[in-house]
Amino acid sequence: MDNMTNDSCKKCGSPLLGRIDKQFCDAYCRNAFNNNVKRTEEKEIIAINSKLRKNRRILKTLSPVGKSTVRKEVMIAMGYDFNIFSSMYRASKNNIYYLCYEYGFSPIVNSRGVEKAVIINKQSYMGDWKPWKYVHA
Repeated sequence: MDNMTNDSCKKCGSPLLGRIDKQFCDAYCRNAFNNNVKRTEEKEIIAINSKLRKNRRILKTLSPVGKSTVRKEVMIAMGYDFNIFSSMYRASKNNIYYLCYEYGFSPIVNSRGVEKAVIINKQSYMGDWKPWKYVHA
């Protein structure tokens, strides 16, 4: 018995033959359709990952030997987005590093009020971030 459906392929619109619950005419259309859905659903994730990679590239450029101090304006001029980071490391009560993968920065203000950033490479002792460690009821 030939199980013909009245439906058409979700991707190309070709008539479907075979199982009654078939949605695509072939593997190409199924993969193309699902890749497009995934791309749409993950657009925000892709944008954030792109910004993280850009921030990491900027930090790596500004700190080629492991540690450096630069003015905030330099980072801004290079397109750094201070709202995007992959993790945090609290070195002390008032010293937090905002990391983009293995590179990070800690904001500082010098005695003349100039905003700067201490840029570092992540160290092995910087392991796990424990956000509740510093919360007091």
